[in-house]
Parts: sequence; C-alpha cells; structure tokens
Amino acid sequence: MADTWKVIVSSMSGGGKASSEWPEIAERLEARGIAYSVSFTKYRFHALEIAKDALKEGLRHIIVIGGDGALHEVLSGVMSQSQVPSNQVTLAIIPVGSGNDWARLHEIPKGYDDVTDVIARGKSVMQNVAKVESVMDGAPFVSYMVNIGGLGFDAQVCHNFDLEKKEGKATSDALYLKCLLKGFMGYDARKFRIVTDGNLFYEGDVFSVAMGIGKYSGGGMMQTPDAIFDDGLIDLTVIKDIPKSKILRKIPTLFTGKIHEVKEVIQTRARVLEISADPESFVEVDGEAVGFSPIRVEVLPAAIRVITNL
Repeated sequence: MADTWKVIVSSMSGGGKASSEWPEIAERLEARGIAYSVSFTKYRFHALEIAKDALKEGLRHIIVIGGDGALHEVLSGVMSQSQVPSNQVTLAIIPVGSGNDWARLHEIPKGYDDVTDVIARGKSVMQNVAKVESVMDGAPFVSYMVNIGGLGFDAQVCHNFDLEKKEGKATSDALYLKCLLKGFMGYDARKFRIVTDGNLFYEGDVFSVAMGIGKYSGGGMMQTPDAIFDDGLIDLTVIKDIPKSKILRKIPTLFTGKIHEVKEVIQTRARVLEISADPESFVEVDGEAVGFSPIRVEVLPAAIRVITNL
C-alpha cells in the first residue's frame, strides 16, 4: 500500500487543463508501472484534505497534478497532520499550472512522457520547508512554504490574484499580469521591521520582501537567486523604497539572477525571520495569500522528500 502513489488532480489548475488531460497522464503512469489511486479536487483547499486522508489510509507517496498553489495545499496537508512524520512522505509534481516555479527549481519537465519517466526513475532528495505564522481574520494562522513567500508589493500582487481566483476566474499568465500591473500602480512603500535570528536586520521603508527556500517565483523570476533548498536556511531579499521608474528599468535583473546588484536591494540568510509592517502588509506563501503581518518564519530542515530531476 505504501508503494502506491496518491494522485491528486487539481481540477482548476492550468485553466482546467489538469482535469481535461488526466486520461493522457493516466495512460503514461500506467505504461510505466506506477501504481496509483486518484482523486480530483472539487473546491479550494480540497487537496489539503485529500492529502491528509491519503496518509491516514497508509499512503506515503503523493503526485500533484497542478501548479504551485496545488502543491502548496498538499504540502500544508502533510505538514499540518501529526500521524505520519513529514520526512516519511514523498511528493512529486506533474506541472500544469500557470507558474510551475517549484517544478523549475527541480528541473521537472512539462512533457507528460518526460515527467512520468522522472517519477518512475524515483530519484529523490530531502528538502527544507518553512513554517510561516501570520494573522488571518484577526487570529493566528499557520502555513507551510516549500518555495518562496513574501510581503509588501510581492504579497499585494498575490492578494489581487487570490481575489480573482475566488471569483472563479481560471488562472493564467494574462490574469497574473493584470494583477501585477494593478498592484504596481496602487502600491507604495511602507515601514518594515525585519529581525533575523534575533538580530535587527533592517528597519525602514520597504517596497517588497521575498523569503525563499527555492529561487524561482512569478513564472521564472529570481527574487532569491542564491537560495539552496537543503541548506537549512531561508534566503531573504529586501527591496527598500525605490522609484517605480527604476523598478521598471531593473526588471531584467529578476530574470538574470542579478537583483542583488541593485543599490536598494539588501539580502541575508537566517533560520528564523520575524517581520512586521506599518501599516500591516499582506503575506503570501508559494503564491497563495495567507493573511497579514506580523509574521514569524522558521526553517524546518529536511522536512519532506521530493522527486527531483537534478
């Protein structure tokens, strides 16, 4: 039973592509001798519930068919239960979402033949996870990060994107671009206080904050270009107050991994981050809105096993 994979199909991922192309994916899994049972998500956070149920049933291997948001839900299901140690669980992804940034980190291919070959080969590594404590609806809220999270402008964009998804709009690059432009036009820097491992790192005006276990976000941007997923640390990139005209000129540095060469950008690494903002900031984790600041983020080393193509 433990060698059987639980396949979780995120029905809305890729504008419904995950569901419509499931027969094609199933054919390839079966051709490679991968035993599985499958469930389709029917509502938001259903993937979290399915993952928990799968572990209760004795399964320890989970394939996510979807994007970063679906992977985030499944990870949250694994990390928020206490019956099975998370490091005994293996996650794999067949990427069909809009960003697929975590899949990019592990060089997971998009073609169904290639990605099922990777899963069948079974090469895996242990990866860090970060526990993120924020505030949701006035109460403490806990989420788990496998890739990148942020505050400030970064989180404002994700909040706008989240509102669009709640209205039932299918995720797409065009929808993300719309939210990006809306956030850019309406967002201004605010006061932040950032403490790393108990020491004050920065206090002042901040445009955006990124914290990364991984290095890719937003469809290939590198806000934390030097992040290493198994080093036991969270990479932190802080963009201080910066003219919007300069932001536009420096966009290419996000794709070349040279964002830290921009004068207004500072960086560090830490095991624990404590961040507050005035006024409060939205918070996003793996592209999903998870409430407001203040936050406390702590790395959980080697917390989950993942299928990789590195």
